[in-house]
Formats: sequence, C-alpha cells, structure tokens
Amino acid sequence: MVKFDEIISASFEWTTAVLFRPFSPRKWLILTFIAFLAGSIAGGNPNFNFRDRGNHTKKASAAQQHERNSFQSAKIETPKEKPVSKEEIKKFFKKSATAPVIFIVIPAVIAGVILFLTLLWVCSRFYFIFLEDIAKNDASIVAPFRSNKDIGNSLFKFNLIFIFLLICIIALTFFMGFASLSKVGAFNNNASLGFWKIVSALLPAILLSIFIILMSALIGLIMNDFVTVVMFKDRERIAPAIKKAFSVLALNKLNFFLYVLIKIGLVIVSSIIYSITSFVAAMGLIFPAGIIASIFYFIYKVIPKDAQSIFIVAVVVMAVPVVLFLWYCLMCMYLPFAVFFRVFSVKFFGKLDGRYNLFKYSNF
Repeated sequence: MVKFDEIISASFEWTTAVLFRPFSPRKWLILTFIAFLAGSIAGGNPNFNFRDRGNHTKKASAAQQHERNSFQSAKIETPKEKPVSKEEIKKFFKKSATAPVIFIVIPAVIAGVILFLTLLWVCSRFYFIFLEDIAKNDASIVAPFRSNKDIGNSLFKFNLIFIFLLICIIALTFFMGFASLSKVGAFNNNASLGFWKIVSALLPAILLSIFIILMSALIGLIMNDFVTVVMFKDRERIAPAIKKAFSVLALNKLNFFLYVLIKIGLVIVSSIIYSITSFVAAMGLIFPAGIIASIFYFIYKVIPKDAQSIFIVAVVVMAVPVVLFLWYCLMCMYLPFAVFFRVFSVKFFGKLDGRYNLFKYSNF
C-alpha cells in the first residue's frame, strides 16, 4: 500500500524547492505562462445568465394560457400545424446562402477551427515542457519545445481524435434527448407536460451525459497524470505509452482508486484556498483602483471637451496592459497548486513503478 502522506509531504517539499528556493519573480512568470498553456492553470469560468430565459419562459407560458382560454371560450379546435413544404425549406437555405453568411460566418468558423487546432497543438507540446521544467527545477521553453516535438505531436493527435469522438457522443446525447421529448409531444403547442414526465423522458440522455462526464474525467486523469509521464520518460508515442501505463495501474487498482479520491479532496481544498486568497487580493486592489479612477475622472471633467475623447482612448490604452498584468498575477497565485499536483502525480506513479520516478534523474 502506498503511503500517501509521504507522497504529499514530498510533493510539497519539491514544490517549495522549485518556487521558493530561491524565490525568483522571473521564474514564476515563466512557469505560470508554461502552466497556463499546459492546461494546469485555468484562465476563468464562463458565466451563464438564465434571467432572460426565465422571462421568455414566463411570457411564453402566459401567451399559451391566453390562447387556451380564447380557444375554450370560442369552443373551436386548435388547427393542426401544417407540415413544412419543400418550398419553405428551399427559401430557408436560400436565405442562409446570403453574403453575410458566405463572407463573414464561414470565414469566421474556419478561422476559429484553425485557431483551436493551433492552440491544441501548442498546448500538447507545452504539457511536456511543464513536466520537464518541474522535474528539472527549471524554467526553460525553447530547448524543451524542440526536444519534446515527437511526443508532443503524438499527444496532439490523440487529443484531436478524443475531442472529435467526444463531440460526436455529445451530439448523439442531444439527439436522444430531442427525440425523447418529441416522442412525448413536448414540442406541440397544446402540450402541457409535467416536470416528472419531462425528466422521465430525458432520463436516458441524462444518465448517458453523466456517464460521459465521468468517463471523460477518468480518461483525462489517466492520460494527463500517468500516460504523459511514460511518454516523457521512455520517449514513447501515445499507443505504447497507454499500454505501459495501464499495465502499471492494473497491478495497483486499490492505490489508483485511493489516488483519485485523495486528489479530488486536494483539488477541493486548493480551490477553496485559491478562491479566498484571490478574493483577498482583489479586495486589496479595490481601494487603490478607486483612487486612480477618481483621479482620471477628475482630469476628464477638467480638460476641454475636444480633448476628452483622446483622453479616454489614452486611458484605455494604458489600462488594458495593467488589467492584463493584474490578471496574470492572479494566475501566478495558483502556480504553487499547479506545480504541486504535477509533482504529486509523478511521485505517486514513481512509487508504483520506480522507472518513472523522474526526480531521481538529472538528465533526460
């Protein structure tokens, strides 16, 4: 049985050595950039606003209720919806093939796909750069970028195939949910389905979604924490590295299960600590930011109106780099956690198989 307290202690010790012995702001900035591109530091979470959706739902419900009351008072039957004709379909595609779609939307989609593939390729390479720098207690980019070319490209191909399959499975799940709702008549104008009837109709799609999320998280954990270590140490491509990693984990099922549980707990604790420290840091910036904003506002009011637009442009040009730098500093605050979790995975896998204890090697 692996002693996780020793692994956690050793991971904390190596993290301290990498980041604080000695403390180097330049090293922190470089490692944060590497960790960010490696996916070990998140840039932020999207915010979703359901307020408008709720308002539309209320308005739609009120309209449907008024329509039902009108029909009941008039004692007439609701006419059936006419099927979509071929002419209407042709008109739809004809409208879609307009200049804005052809010359704006399509190039934007192509540019987005190219940007996504480029970022995925870069991140696949930087994953090994981050691993090598942590193992060597270094902060280099150029040399590791060249030396990890083959295994980085191999990881990129796997990520590309995995993402494509995941998108296909998600699309299938949405299709299942849509078909289930259509089967119970949820899209009919006169349909009044209860909450539990909708849930029961969507239950297969919901269960499949949960299974997809859990399996994707498990595959991602195995690939990121263990397979990449094998690829880096043995200079193996993705297929043989997967076989080696799974052969090691198959002999240590209980240790792997405990590792997953302990890592989930550590992630929760680190998220709480980071949220608190980020909040405190943000609160510390509010007062000086307010003073600076007040000064700029006073200057804006004092200067002539002809110069106000130029002043606003100048303030925005100066403020954008400052805001980006402060955002980057907040990311730097998560660097100790990113380094710790990378070290923790390597230390654990090295305990399962001594060949993959990267910290006992000085040269690769």
